Amino acid sequence: MAIAVSGWRSPVVAGLLIVGAALPAAEMLALGGLVGSLPATIKAGGLTSVAGHRTLQVLAVWAALMMLLQIAPRVRTAVATAMGWRLDSNLRQRAMAAVNRPWGIAHLEDPAVADLLSQTAGIGVAGYTPGTAVNQLINSRIATTLTAVASGALLIGYHWWAAALLLAVLLVFGLIARSGFARQLQTVVGQTAAVRRADYFRTLALAPASAKDVRLLGIGGWIADRMRSEWQAGLDAQRKAQGGAFRLTMAASVIVTLTTGAVYGLLAADAATGAISLGALVVYLRAVAGLSALGGLNGADTVIAQGSAAIPAILELERRTTPQPGPPLARLSAGAPSQEIRFDKVSFTYAGGREPVLKDLDLTISAGTSMALVGLNGAGKTTLVKLLARLYDPTSGAVRVDGQDLREIEPADWQRRIAAIFQDFLRYGLPARDNIGFGGLEMAHDQAALERAAEKAGVLDRIQGLPAGWDTPLSRHFTGGADFSGGEWQRIGLARALFAVEAGAGVLILDEPTANLDVRAEAALYDRFLDLTKGLTTLLISHRFSTVRRADCICFLENGAVSELGTHDALIARGGRYAEMFDLQSQRFVEPGAPA
Repeated sequence: MAIAVSGWRSPVVAGLLIVGAALPAAEMLALGGLVGSLPATIKAGGLTSVAGHRTLQVLAVWAALMMLLQIAPRVRTAVATAMGWRLDSNLRQRAMAAVNRPWGIAHLEDPAVADLLSQTAGIGVAGYTPGTAVNQLINSRIATTLTAVASGALLIGYHWWAAALLLAVLLVFGLIARSGFARQLQTVVGQTAAVRRADYFRTLALAPASAKDVRLLGIGGWIADRMRSEWQAGLDAQRKAQGGAFRLTMAASVIVTLTTGAVYGLLAADAATGAISLGALVVYLRAVAGLSALGGLNGADTVIAQGSAAIPAILELERRTTPQPGPPLARLSAGAPSQEIRFDKVSFTYAGGREPVLKDLDLTISAGTSMALVGLNGAGKTTLVKLLARLYDPTSGAVRVDGQDLREIEPADWQRRIAAIFQDFLRYGLPARDNIGFGGLEMAHDQAALERAAEKAGVLDRIQGLPAGWDTPLSRHFTGGADFSGGEWQRIGLARALFAVEAGAGVLILDEPTANLDVRAEAALYDRFLDLTKGLTTLLISHRFSTVRRADCICFLENGAVSELGTHDALIARGGRYAEMFDLQSQRFVEPGAPA
């Protein structure tokens, strides 16, 4: 994966690693030569003697090697850092692509996928990214290992068996330490659900949106306790995983210390008896210290392990979101829907739900007409819209467009035919042109079309009056940004939907985006919407019956099925549930003493 995003940097780093491993060994030899030359220089009368000149030459070599030892790691770090940035960018793009690959949204409600997203949210664990791990792997772990190997090669010149013994002990110790660390890390990754819960409680305690309720209910302490208990559960699991490994690591540490001390003692004894020179002693002491880097853990191991933990999560996320191969999907004709949209015995149950939200629902929406969906909360109105937009597939039955099952149609082709303003439509903190242009991204450069949509929605003058006009961010969080009122945002949403029509959308949905408007303002918005979309296939959803009575047809949903269907006048004349609910709501707006 690193090579795929590193280009020429990988061979450069490889070369720098080899040079970096050779330089410390060369510096050790130079230092040993320098120390070894000092007695002769002192006897010969100082640096002006022949022996002194040789000492100065060795000193110059050692100084040059020391300079290279300072420069080479910095160059290697710069190249490795660039590799890490590219890797992080690549992984972020892959994670985003994986999340957005499925045509629907059911996968986002899967707890397993939520855990994977949590692991990849920062592209790493504990703030460490795979790019950081690559940097540490190259500049610490690999570089240290190669330097240790070179040091071991120098130590062979002393006693090969001493080098082999120390190497074996250090390798076994490193294996034990890393095995225990891997178990701890696996425990950390396994606590993702607990971490997500703890983060939820942290957000409740800190977010402005929840501040009023938290204070008025007096639950701040309770939230803090819950967050603490979730974290404690994770810490307890880590402590349990650490137990046996910690004792084994401590025992191995004692053996490493004793073995290293024995080699140092042997070197001291040989130097005292003259078996090795003073210069050789310096080289071998440095070699033992360099070889010892093979054992144990350091901060780099933590960064490498935690930073790379996101990579398996991304790979698993990609596996879960990759569509299964199937027969080729059809594309709709340019004018679809040209006849009707039909819900054919549609039932739907959310994942983990016990009761179906829709039950054998039959409903036909004629192309080019407007239909209103009304009913009590929980009747299935928004769920029906999600099935129409193919954000979900029915549990049973089928949604058909001009007779063709939506499951046999290319999802992206159908979804680009739909323009929807949902209850919680996004208010992007981006320029006005983006907020409206997202309705038809392929023609967002068409300024005339943007202005037509904004004018129809009644928001053009407001946009043109902004400090930077269409390029003004619609958020105070950005320099030069502007805040919009709730009603103005409704018009932005309406303009976005109308711009989608300009881009070819043929089905428009208005799903109660007017919760913060009074009944008169909501009715005016719905009336404007119906006027502007006349002749298009339009679906309106509202819990206020009076605001949608101009629709060509009204569908009253109850208990997940169609209870009544007809025009407003016909349903009122029928005197059924629609008429009952309409009259009940109307009473709230009748002046006291006035005839009903």
